[in-house]
Amino acid sequence: MIVQIDERKKKILQAVVRRFILTGKPVGSGAVAESTGLKVSSATIRNEMAVLEDLGLLTQPHTSAGRVPTDIAYRYYVDMLTGQAKPTMRDAEAIEKLFDARTREIEGLMQEASVLLSRLTHTTAMVFAPFSAADTVRHVDLIRLSGYQVMVVVITSKGQVGRRLLTLDHEVGSDTVARAAGHLEKSLSGLALDRINTQEVARRVRFGEAGQELMTGALDAIGDYLGTIDDRVFIGGTANIVREMDIGGTEWAQVLLEAMEKQYFILDLLKELMREKRLTVRIGEENRLRELQRCAFVGTSYPIGSGLLGSLGVVGPTCMDYERTISMVELMAENLGRRFLQPKD
Repeated sequence: MIVQIDERKKKILQAVVRRFILTGKPVGSGAVAESTGLKVSSATIRNEMAVLEDLGLLTQPHTSAGRVPTDIAYRYYVDMLTGQAKPTMRDAEAIEKLFDARTREIEGLMQEASVLLSRLTHTTAMVFAPFSAADTVRHVDLIRLSGYQVMVVVITSKGQVGRRLLTLDHEVGSDTVARAAGHLEKSLSGLALDRINTQEVARRVRFGEAGQELMTGALDAIGDYLGTIDDRVFIGGTANIVREMDIGGTEWAQVLLEAMEKQYFILDLLKELMREKRLTVRIGEENRLRELQRCAFVGTSYPIGSGLLGSLGVVGPTCMDYERTISMVELMAENLGRRFLQPKD
């Protein structure tokens, strides 16, 4: 349990944290006096900083140096930020611009969201949505690439886009491809995988041998895609982990990079956010996962419709700019939720 401190110590602690986040260097009493505006002497501030050190909130790397925040200090700081973190107009515009194009594919949008979030926060960002076979067909198209090759494109109600290339034994003409595409669009629109009767769909229209082969192949491709939609995590800014090696050490960075590549712990982490349904900030050893115990994690969930939730989060050093990061995470989640819930054209 964190000990209670008075208002003056809170102001001093807040000043040390902010200054250290900004400079990355130990903070002295002079810098604290300058930024807090407290009407007390530097000696008084030094005494208060010594008390904060005794309480485990600050540490002094060298006897002649200033103080550095501990993980407990960051927790105090984050708790003081609750409800106060607001994005700048420039940051808000950057995120909202990403969502201007309503026709953007969801997969591409989520990947771009992770990259933008990582760039704005200087962290590694993760965006997740639990797509499943319960997703329904919104649009089907067939694109004739040659007489023997046709691209099958299926777009789901959640905006997932699947592409499968068919190589046919029989040459197929443009009219046949267009007719088959129209029939599939009409027959499959609004259906989930478990409601698609491929034999019934194929029986409703008459084709020659080439057209029948095309129909069968297209239905198999669509069923295969819908049946393999899975949980997807979109990660942006993994290079930011490397940039923080001097803080956590090369061994830590390597462990974290390998874990992210495998994605074995990211899904558990992001699914946990969906259960909590609120902004979550975990600092250092507050993180249950060993790979994150030298980092800070900020994440939250967002609605994707029908009672389902997606989630997103960022991983960075414990000295991250929490105020900016929290505001960016919340704003990105708000925009993603709005994008998923907006009416489909």
